[in-house]
Amino acid sequence: MRSLLTATTTLLLCTIPALRADSLPNLTVLLSVDGKASTAALNEMKSELNSIMKETGRNLDVRLRSQAAPNETFNDVVLVKLKGTCKMERMIPFMDERGPLAWTHSTDGAILPFAEVSCDRIANAVAGALWGGQRKQADMLLGRAMGRVLAHELYHIIGKTHEHNADGSLAKEAISAKQLISDKRITFDMRDLNRMTP
Repeated sequence: MRSLLTATTTLLLCTIPALRADSLPNLTVLLSVDGKASTAALNEMKSELNSIMKETGRNLDVRLRSQAAPNETFNDVVLVKLKGTCKMERMIPFMDERGPLAWTHSTDGAILPFAEVSCDRIANAVAGALWGGQRKQADMLLGRAMGRVLAHELYHIIGKTHEHNADGSLAKEAISAKQLISDKRITFDMRDLNRMTP
């Protein structure tokens, strides 16, 4: 199953209802980095993802896969591969670089706890949305966009759904690059949160 954003002028995202933090199991998100990554981008991605997913009531633990002990066990785990360069190395977007920004995997229609995030496509989208002083914060804004894209994928994985929301939430099929880096908070609506409730 492929879901996610298209890096033209639109892209995509997701969230759930506020429940007691101890009422749902911890969710561990283990990241593997395929290429170069900016520390600023990774830190902002984790911060944004935690902020968005807080409404799900889950205790989120986001870390590199290399930081997990070989025999460590998890209540609930999602494996995420960050593909490409997770760093703003170029500020001019490639106009022909289109395709999904991220995707989840499925077998026989069942969504699996595996996702891939295309840092190159997200960076391209971010480069096209930056203006003025935002260029000085390019890696941080890339991380914000990555966090929002990954939250969308977690919506599919946690909610076990291929569905998107037609309204203006993180669960809609596409969102603009400007919304991916905006200071304005993007969240899930109650319908999305209900899908993510066990």
